[in-house]
Amino acid sequence: MKYLFLISSLLLCLSSSAQEDVLKRPVKVSFLNLSQQEALKKLESITGLNFAYPSSLIDKDTKLNKSWNEERLDNILRAIFEDKKIELKLVGKRLLIKEDLSPPSSKKTINGYIQDKNSGEMLIGASIYLHNGTGTSTNAYGYYSLSLDTGLYQFTISYLGYENVTQSMRLQKDQRKDFQLSPNSSQLEAVIVTSSLQDLSVANTTANQHQLHLPALKKLPAIGGEPDIFKGIQLLPGIGSAGEGSTGLYVRGGNIDQNLIILDEAPIYNPSHLLGFFSTFHPDAITHAEVYKGNFPARFGGRLSSVVELRMKEGNKENLKVQGGIGLLASRLLVEGPIKKNKHSFMLAARRTYPDLFLRADEDDGGNKVNFMDVNLKTNWLLNDNNRLFFSMYRGQDVFRYFDAYENQWGNTTATFRWNHLFNEKTFANFSFIYSRYRYSVENIIDGVTTFNWHSGITDYNLKADFTSFLNADNRLEYGIHQILHQFNPGQESEQRLNPIPESKTLEQALYFSHQVQLNPAIEINYGLRLSAAHNLGKGKTYQYNDAFNIIDSTLHQGGIFHSQFQLSPRFLLKYQSSPFTSWSVGYSRTAQYLFQLRNTTTAFNAFYTFMPSNSNIPAQTADQFSLGFFHKNQDASFQWSVETYYKWLRHQIDFIDHAQLLQNPYIERQLRIGKGRAYGLETYLQKTAGRWKGSLSYSYSRSLKQVPGLNQDLEFPTYYDQPHAVKLWLHFNPRSRWEWNLNWQFISGRATTLPIGSFQYEQTIVPIYGARNGHRLPAFHRLDFSITLNSKRNHNKDRGAFWVLTVFNIYNRKNTLSIDILPKRLKESDNVPDPLDVAAYKTYISGIFPSLSYNFRF
Repeated sequence: MKYLFLISSLLLCLSSSAQEDVLKRPVKVSFLNLSQQEALKKLESITGLNFAYPSSLIDKDTKLNKSWNEERLDNILRAIFEDKKIELKLVGKRLLIKEDLSPPSSKKTINGYIQDKNSGEMLIGASIYLHNGTGTSTNAYGYYSLSLDTGLYQFTISYLGYENVTQSMRLQKDQRKDFQLSPNSSQLEAVIVTSSLQDLSVANTTANQHQLHLPALKKLPAIGGEPDIFKGIQLLPGIGSAGEGSTGLYVRGGNIDQNLIILDEAPIYNPSHLLGFFSTFHPDAITHAEVYKGNFPARFGGRLSSVVELRMKEGNKENLKVQGGIGLLASRLLVEGPIKKNKHSFMLAARRTYPDLFLRADEDDGGNKVNFMDVNLKTNWLLNDNNRLFFSMYRGQDVFRYFDAYENQWGNTTATFRWNHLFNEKTFANFSFIYSRYRYSVENIIDGVTTFNWHSGITDYNLKADFTSFLNADNRLEYGIHQILHQFNPGQESEQRLNPIPESKTLEQALYFSHQVQLNPAIEINYGLRLSAAHNLGKGKTYQYNDAFNIIDSTLHQGGIFHSQFQLSPRFLLKYQSSPFTSWSVGYSRTAQYLFQLRNTTTAFNAFYTFMPSNSNIPAQTADQFSLGFFHKNQDASFQWSVETYYKWLRHQIDFIDHAQLLQNPYIERQLRIGKGRAYGLETYLQKTAGRWKGSLSYSYSRSLKQVPGLNQDLEFPTYYDQPHAVKLWLHFNPRSRWEWNLNWQFISGRATTLPIGSFQYEQTIVPIYGARNGHRLPAFHRLDFSITLNSKRNHNKDRGAFWVLTVFNIYNRKNTLSIDILPKRLKESDNVPDPLDVAAYKTYISGIFPSLSYNFRF
């Protein structure tokens, strides 16, 4: 009996082993529009097996269009019945197939990072989707997690500008799986921006979120041939600029200081180089750029209008790489590579302009100097599968010196230390310490002696803890805590000849959470809440004012917190996919801002930013925005069209009295007035992303209005950045493989401006009499730019190459008005002013036609 039991057990094991071998047998098969029954018959002829199954298992409406090359037989059978859970049992040459009606097994989790295959860079916002419609995207650090029932799944991973990857995988236990995507040198190569993320459906697409495709920016027409990320951002609908010579952004009726611009999580307070002609961001050093015009995630706060999120490259983990460019105005270089392959890497980038070198060639240059330099550095360490460390820094400095008599310097410095930690496969954490500083100085020199030296700035120390919990395939939580210490230096004079504006400190804190939930394949909801507070602290003096803004009392503070404000900011976004190619969105968000920028000039560029905190006299600014959006693409996604309308209410908006004195004024609050505002508009955006001709066309109608007691007779008036109409056209043509043509044309309504309606003379000073606040408009802005790119001959190594870019900026030499000044008339012969009260309007513009040539390389 004992031997019979052993023989029976052995036969059972051999039978099970034989069944397992047959089911694991690799099969090559292709199904072209076959029913499930026809597919099974084809498999029978290939394998020599007979399939037995109940008729209830067959879905007569299902058609299969799939192919496999050396795939296991059991995986193919489960893919045929992907909407059902099946059991397989082999009896001789007969394979029994039946539906498994047992209760669902516990869920398993697949998690990991999605990376660039060539460099190891994390891909932020990459999509990982199952063919049944379930899916997710990577978070701000390239991490994803999906919890699914055990079974066979087919994944497709996609990211803008990269080749899609499709893989079949059986999920039977929790497992870590990193995916690598290869850059696609031809697909969407010339697409500058895209609405939200490129995935398998349009459900995740909204018209107020844009991701830039950075390689294409380097071939966009730009002044001096120097590529600029902000010039690409300014092509988006709903985003305006102050004109030529400006990297400032006016987004949906908001002021420049109402945009949160962050580089590796560090705020950048002045994104301008070279008097505003370039932004502070080295184009080769940036790997991710995304813009939120509204309904931005709850993890962002402290600004009203928009978020521009930029991240530096981490450094190539595989090979040493060098790239750069040489232009007429600037040159740049980037070096990146592994410190320890696949473990540690670095990236170092530097850039400098050299107009000052040309000026030195003139013996009579008078000591003029205009240049900038910047340096980016980033390094990272992979400690183990659950822990990564990152350190990045940025340093930029501008110098503008005029005839050894006047010098202006300004610059940003940032440093970010981050620790990524996985608590488990479903919970991701990022801990950050961030330092950010902006400084500017103005020096006046007479006969070699400094007579005036004014400097100002702001310094931040920021601690953050951000968490992402991937609850399941349909639910994701983001939550965290932020704390920022702002140190404000509104203005000091080093020679101590002028009254300083008192320094101050503010501690800004925030708790937030957001929940993204997929209710069904067509409806997704993303809601969140941000609780923020600002505490004025430290030593200082506060003033109390009467209705005439005269000081009636003051309080001296010796330390600690002496004033606090709190704001509750809800966020809500509903997305509805009405068809595979069409989606709708409706959103609401409240935002709060505890600091503001003082600048009483409307010129395009101004480095003299004075930052100040909200306090007992100046409450936090808030905004409520409603938006309704529509997105549609055709079947092959070669055309995409979006429309969005919005309305925004703004409270505690700050403006200045006429003839406001902002510099050297310790009682600066007396120059300010607090009111309300509103902004509304319509934006439409059309993109063509395939074929030899690619491009985009956008139209925006937007209004931005204020009503401030004590100004403009208490009547509502347009803000100086109110520009109702904007049309932006970008075209790209690739007639041959090596040549590319780019054309960019913009038309924007003239900015509102305040002009004097008369003047009078007081002693030796001419005092203007102003009319309605912003009651006039500058002439409309329009400009055509053009570039031709010649790429190097194609080679097998895509990481090597070069291209030349010939750019003609402002091709028809349009003299766009920057400002209108009312000045006394001068005699042409003697340059004298016969009558100070006899005045005329004079237009100021920056540049005319500007051709340039640049050479760009990588190896």
